[in-house]
Amino acid sequence: MARIPRDFIDRLVDDSDIVSVLGQYLNLTKKSSNYVTNCPFHEEKTASFTVSPQKSIYHCFGCKKGGNVLTFLQDYDGLTFLEAVEKLAEINGVQMPQSSKNEYDNFSSIYAINKMVAEYYYSFFMNNPSSEAANYLKERGIEGKTVKDFLIGFSENNQTQLLNALLKQFSEKDILTSGTFLKNDKGIFPFFRNRIMFPINNIKGNIIGFGGRALGDQLPKYLNSKDSPFFRKSRELYGFDKARSCKGFDYFFVTEGYMDVDMLHQHGVDCAVASLGTSFTNQHLNNLFRYKNKVIFCFDSDEAGLKAAWRALNISLSLAIDDKTIRFMFLPEGEDPDSFINANGRKALLDRIERSMDIETFVFQFLKRKRDLESSEDIRIILFELKKILSSVRSDFLKETLLAKFAKELNINKETILRNQANVKKEPKVEKTHSNDTSHEKNILLLIYLLDLFKQDLKSDDFMSFLSTSDNEDMQNLMAILQSISNDGGEHKENSTYASAMMISLKITADDAREEFERASDELRLKFDQGFLTYLAELANKKQLSQPRKERLQKLLNLKENTSDQEQQLIQLLNAY
Repeated sequence: MARIPRDFIDRLVDDSDIVSVLGQYLNLTKKSSNYVTNCPFHEEKTASFTVSPQKSIYHCFGCKKGGNVLTFLQDYDGLTFLEAVEKLAEINGVQMPQSSKNEYDNFSSIYAINKMVAEYYYSFFMNNPSSEAANYLKERGIEGKTVKDFLIGFSENNQTQLLNALLKQFSEKDILTSGTFLKNDKGIFPFFRNRIMFPINNIKGNIIGFGGRALGDQLPKYLNSKDSPFFRKSRELYGFDKARSCKGFDYFFVTEGYMDVDMLHQHGVDCAVASLGTSFTNQHLNNLFRYKNKVIFCFDSDEAGLKAAWRALNISLSLAIDDKTIRFMFLPEGEDPDSFINANGRKALLDRIERSMDIETFVFQFLKRKRDLESSEDIRIILFELKKILSSVRSDFLKETLLAKFAKELNINKETILRNQANVKKEPKVEKTHSNDTSHEKNILLLIYLLDLFKQDLKSDDFMSFLSTSDNEDMQNLMAILQSISNDGGEHKENSTYASAMMISLKITADDAREEFERASDELRLKFDQGFLTYLAELANKKQLSQPRKERLQKLLNLKENTSDQEQQLIQLLNAY
């Protein structure tokens, strides 16, 4: 059987809009930030089947089935895993890999090469603080911390030292595959030369490509890594790996340049992203909407900027549904976010963002430009263009508000503008469902949720050692999920237990997460680890238990019915602290 590369599967799932895919099979209804319907896998009167577009998973609170788009296709259509992948590829219009073992199956070496190249380019500024490239960044107002945070570097013309260092650790084939070096009949040479370098990360923080800005008159002025199986300009955004975790803004701010993103982050506007020298795509917008429900585009106010905004609008119309919001902001001609925030400051930019146009206002302003609103002919042309826009709008609410806007501005009855509109559907009332998870099942879900969100902040080695020796089925399943999360794998997303865990929604700090992870893992080990009491007694004797942990253990053991002799001994040790 042909083996499908894991990276292809992960990208296919990441690129899929779970609401759109499941919506082809089920009648989904918006409920808060999720979608609900009656479960297709068991009979029920109250909708408990929930789809989370932000987390790209589904979960039934009744029968506990859950997973991602692939597991749904398997369960609903009765497909094998391979058939589900082929079906999803067909839905997304993606070609399946032809070979049984794709040469790009594992990109770990490519990521390692790119990381080494980026660090080498970055080191140029450390060794050449007075160079033309360093002075250029200083003149643009880029601070050293920003250079370090984004690993901005410089690619010299001669990169022999870098190439020799790479060849000591990696094969020539992998180096060429990475795209950082090319080869002709004269030998291997660097793809980027004499350019300010901006490493481009995927959502997991791996460096997948570069953008380079020329110094001087070199053409092209901007040069990006070529598209490859691990780097697609149509789906990646510069700065997205940082912006997706920003807490101070409820929106993404989409700009047109790397320097814009760097400068905005430097000024504390850390929600900024940029497309990679290409037009904005629906895949870009889908990726943004998975994390926040509002996207604000920033463009120049000249004719080129307006047309770019109009292209972005046409991409957005089919995705601006329910609580998904698109707005448009325009800067004075000749300004970009980089220069504007440097000259006017953070508050001035945020004030301008606050006054950005909603879709209705932008559509009207764009269509009426160069038209005479006193002319019946011009009004008919405006309405003709509006009708073409409305055919792309999926949201009945947006259609209504667009019609209302144009009817008011043009003083025309909206029924005259567009007849036979789709009726706005009223949301049915959905009763709350309650989980009947046992205590240890709740702790399992919590541990998965916490590690998924706070992987870098949690110490799980000791707990993982216990899981690796446990013969309990629940613990073995938990270990497989936690290992996949720790290794940035994709297998855990196909697990129904993971889907259940991702339905948890907590506002929690990293410190709280560490404490909760310790508590939940202790409770599980008390239940399933026969050697845990002995281990805790040793820690208690050495007074190596933290005060909060000691108090939690005391409470757990004291509340337990029918404590064993070993548990009584541990209680005495804890009380003797």
